[in-house]
Amino acid sequence: MKKRKVSPQSGKKWMILTAVTLVVAVVLVVFFIQWRSVREEQEKVDKGVAYLTKLEKQNVSEIGKSIDEIRAEQNLALADSDESAVWSSFENAAVLGDSRAVGFSFHEFLPEDRVMAQGGGKITDLPQYYDQLKALNPKAVFLCFGLNDVGIGLWPTGEEYAAECDKQIAALQAELPDATIYLNSILPAVGVGLEADPDYPRIGEYNEAMKTMAEEKGYHFIDNTQMAQEHQDLYQEDGLHVQPDFYKYWAANMMAGVNES
Repeated sequence: MKKRKVSPQSGKKWMILTAVTLVVAVVLVVFFIQWRSVREEQEKVDKGVAYLTKLEKQNVSEIGKSIDEIRAEQNLALADSDESAVWSSFENAAVLGDSRAVGFSFHEFLPEDRVMAQGGGKITDLPQYYDQLKALNPKAVFLCFGLNDVGIGLWPTGEEYAAECDKQIAALQAELPDATIYLNSILPAVGVGLEADPDYPRIGEYNEAMKTMAEEKGYHFIDNTQMAQEHQDLYQEDGLHVQPDFYKYWAANMMAGVNES
C-alpha cells in the first residue's frame, strides 16, 4: 500500500491552524486573567463602598468610639504580650487609693513613692497627700478609691458620692495644675464579697453616677467594670481584694483610658 503524501501546502495550512489556535488560546487565557483581576478589584471597590456607606450612617462620636475601643483592646493585649511596657507607662504617674491600690507597690509593680494608698483609704484622704504629690510632680494621677467610701455610709447615694469626688478632684487639680487626673471606677465586689456590706451590690450605681459627673465636668473617667468581670478569677477569696496577676490588667486598662482621653 502506498503512503499518501502530504503536500507542502496542506502542511503549511496545518501549521497556520495550529498557530492560530495557540494565539486564540493565549488571548483567552490573558482575557480570563484580566477579567478575574478586574472582578477582584471590583469586589474590593464594592466592599469599600459598603464600608463608606456604613460610615455615612454613623456619626463622628460613634466612629471615634470604635477607634477608642480598638486602642483599648491593644493596650489590654499588652498585659499578656509585654507586661513591662504596661508598667513603664507609669514612670511619670502617681496612684492614690485604698487597700486594693496598695498592691501596686506591695507587689513591687510600681515604686513606693508613686503609690499613695492605705487600708481603709477614702476619697476624702486626698489632702494628706498634697505635699508628697507636689514633690513628686507627676504628669498623671490615678484615683483608685471607693470600696470603703461605699461601705461607711457617708454618701448614701451614687450622686452624693459623685459630688464629693467632684469636690476633691477640683481641689486636687488646684494643687497640681499641670497634672492630668483620672478617676477610676470602683472595682466591683464579687462572690462572697457582695455579702460583706449591704451596699456593695450597689457599686454599679455609684460608678454610673461618677461617670455621669465626670462627663458633665470634663474629668477623665476610667471604667474598670468589664475588665474586672473578665478577670473575676483573679480576685482573692474574700471577693473584694485582688491577686497579683490582676494588677497588670488593671494597669493596662488605666493606660487605655489615658489613650482614649
